[in-house]
Amino acid sequence: MTMENLTTEEEIRIAMKRKGYTYKKLADEMGISISYVYELVKGNSGNIKRINDMRKILGI
Repeated sequence: MTMENLTTEEEIRIAMKRKGYTYKKLADEMGISISYVYELVKGNSGNIKRINDMRKILGI
């Protein structure tokens, strides 16, 4: 499976695993709650800026 066939959630989860990020570590780095990171990853928030911030941190 190539990266272009992945959902945003799958892409983020793979990048988190590769970089050793937990939801807590990502939340701390972004200055948001763990539950909000989870909502972003699951696609339950339409906050494109935060999703792009997350992608930048994870290098995707």
